[in-house]
Amino acid sequence: MVKTYLERAAEKKARQILAIPPEWRLKDISSSYTAPDALNFIRTSGLMSPEELALTEVINIGSLLQEIALGKVTALYVTKVFCKRAAIAHQLTSCCTEIFFEEAYKEAEKLDHILSTTGRTVGVLHGLPVSVKDSIQVKGQDTTIGWVGLIDRPAGADANSVTVLRKLGAVLYVKTNVPQSLMMSDSYNHVFGQCLNTLNRNLISGGSSGGESSLISAHGSPLGIGTDIGGSIRIPAALCGLYGLSPSMARHPHERGGAKQNMVLPVAGPITTSLASIEFYMEALHSAKPWEIDPRNAPLPWRAERCSIPARHKLRIGYVIDDGVVKPQPPIARAVKQVVEALRTDGHEVMEWDSTSHAYAYELFRKAILSDGGAACKKMCDMSGEPLIEGLFVGTSDHLLTTTETHELHAQKFDYEATYLARWYNEGFDALIMPVTPWVGYKPWTWVKSNQYVGYTSIFNLLDWPALTVPVTKVSKSSDEEIPQDWLDHQGRNLSDEFNKQQYDFKLVEGMPVGVQVICGKYEDEKCIAVGKLIRSLLDDIQE
Repeated sequence: MVKTYLERAAEKKARQILAIPPEWRLKDISSSYTAPDALNFIRTSGLMSPEELALTEVINIGSLLQEIALGKVTALYVTKVFCKRAAIAHQLTSCCTEIFFEEAYKEAEKLDHILSTTGRTVGVLHGLPVSVKDSIQVKGQDTTIGWVGLIDRPAGADANSVTVLRKLGAVLYVKTNVPQSLMMSDSYNHVFGQCLNTLNRNLISGGSSGGESSLISAHGSPLGIGTDIGGSIRIPAALCGLYGLSPSMARHPHERGGAKQNMVLPVAGPITTSLASIEFYMEALHSAKPWEIDPRNAPLPWRAERCSIPARHKLRIGYVIDDGVVKPQPPIARAVKQVVEALRTDGHEVMEWDSTSHAYAYELFRKAILSDGGAACKKMCDMSGEPLIEGLFVGTSDHLLTTTETHELHAQKFDYEATYLARWYNEGFDALIMPVTPWVGYKPWTWVKSNQYVGYTSIFNLLDWPALTVPVTKVSKSSDEEIPQDWLDHQGRNLSDEFNKQQYDFKLVEGMPVGVQVICGKYEDEKCIAVGKLIRSLLDDIQE
């Protein structure tokens, strides 16, 4: 008898729980109402020793790697402690998909043996546990991407990014949750269920790299690799108070399988708890010469000297608070204004960037992403009989493009890229500061009734420019309880704008993080980090 998609999903989920050692399984998982803060639960439950908590809450991966290289801790011990914390975090948030601790232990033991016998590390990331998004193939593990039809189809080879990670000495141990098809700013699917925000389990962790952001904010991973085609690294990072880099496509290995549109390409990139870890990882990555593994990567070494702004050097920075399509909720606008004011006070030239063309860019993005008319998703649904989840950014027959229409779209995209690039360099800007999303946080299942808008992030996927998420502030009673008059008076411009205004609820998102994104010109990934460091330094000075 053929099993239903629900039966197959339940079996997969049951096997996942069995992959967690019995001694780490929670006997009583508190509800999201009695224990909404999973991070606080992990810290105060007594499930982890003070030593384990301290090790997993290291801020800079470089310092942890130094401890391993000097033999102060073993790769095996570090791996086991992060596996334990990941297991606890997963049971509270459903952040993981594939759990393969035993394979990780074997790899860590191998690395320890090499270090003890040769005195040398395998690579810059020797012994570092690294989590990867479910869509990134790891040999021997499923890559379901939230589809029931892809259960029990283990990858025959590592993805390019995983190949590079292993070359650098990293230890892979979990893959993380995503939305069905990846095309949603939430992480829910029929296989692994709803991923929740570690900081408030009544809210989502974003998507499509939502499992990564949830796991990393729980300190269940020191470094995670997500992917981004319209904001899928930056949005989850912002929702969980993390740093996330959506790099230039040619500067991080990543490949996609299957026949897909080739106009807006996804990139892979890091999500971490600190900017120092982002910088450390990107420099380590380029030391492995990923262009010798991935044909889309350019032989452009990491320019470490560009990751800091020289003393007394002043920047020319543009900013966007409202792109004219969807007005950001008050805490989002406040965060951008806070950064703008800090930069201005420090003597930098800061001016509003004309974003009137961004609505057109979003239409180009939408046409490209929806251009297959939903055919790929229909094929996946047909494999198992599962329904397509509502609210996904997936096309219908009305969006299907002919060959001629596709060629025309390519031309329109190129013209837009050329115009934007010329304006950027003609006006001499160093960076842009703008919202990541126009919203702070949503309850699970909000997306199914939404008109989702990712225009603040997707334009830079269309352009293939690097963008970095930087945490700025939190929603607070003192700053946000009183609703600004311009928000009260605002009339919705379109369905997405109306939805965004209707959903804002100060009480729902009080205490949640709010960030901005830093965007720099093509291939200026290092400058993103430099400007991010400048902003972080200025904000820290203000808080002190």
